[in-house]
Amino acid sequence: MPAREYAARKFILVILLAIASFHDIREQKVPLWVCAAIFGINVIHSVMVYKSVVQWIIGFILLAALMALYFLNRNLIGLGDILLVTSCVQSLRAENTMKFLFLTFAFASLSGIFKCIRNKSFNSVSVPLSPCVAAAFILLI
Repeated sequence: MPAREYAARKFILVILLAIASFHDIREQKVPLWVCAAIFGINVIHSVMVYKSVVQWIIGFILLAALMALYFLNRNLIGLGDILLVTSCVQSLRAENTMKFLFLTFAFASLSGIFKCIRNKSFNSVSVPLSPCVAAAFILLI
């Protein structure tokens, strides 16, 4: 039964991240219901299957750090991106957290560099973070 639960959870999370990526690319907004759905799946998974508090502690520490960054400069990262990153961190195992964060921000940096080269300008370039989160999450799940 846990193998089926893991496969179903993985499939649903990938679908939700694809929806978030689509909205982030098109409208530059991450739907709050996607973050809430991922959070709900994480709660159910941690209560029923995993029973570990470590990922929740890591997620809340990351949430506090990213919220501090958001309040310092609101143009760096959006609230939807913060919620999406922290909810994805809670979906992964503790040993994959740093890999996930590194891959997410490496993908965002690379796409930002390509976007700057394509626009031939380094001013006011915004990069949707959700596709980078989705790619890193799919690689590590």
